[in-house]
Amino acid sequence: MDATEKQDIERSIERARDGIGDRIDELDRHLRSTLDFKTMASEHAPEIVAGGALMGLLVGFGFPKLLKLTLKVGVPVALIGYAVKLRMKAKEEDELSLGHS
Repeated sequence: MDATEKQDIERSIERARDGIGDRIDELDRHLRSTLDFKTMASEHAPEIVAGGALMGLLVGFGFPKLLKLTLKVGVPVALIGYAVKLRMKAKEEDELSLGHS
């Protein structure tokens, strides 16, 4: 690579860098103005309060019953499924070991 080619490459790099800082600042200003969380929260305050109240009611009244039902039904079903899976795996291993012997 000769000197003129290196200079051309360096000039191209400098031209590419020109204005990047300005574009970054412009993007930063745009994002800060459009993604203002305080403004968004104040605009949607009624929905946020209603969502919090609903979650409170669900936790207070619905979730404990749902959790108890899940524990009563879901855990035994999961244990039975796991036991069946282990038995099927053991059966496969026995068949493979008998087939190769």
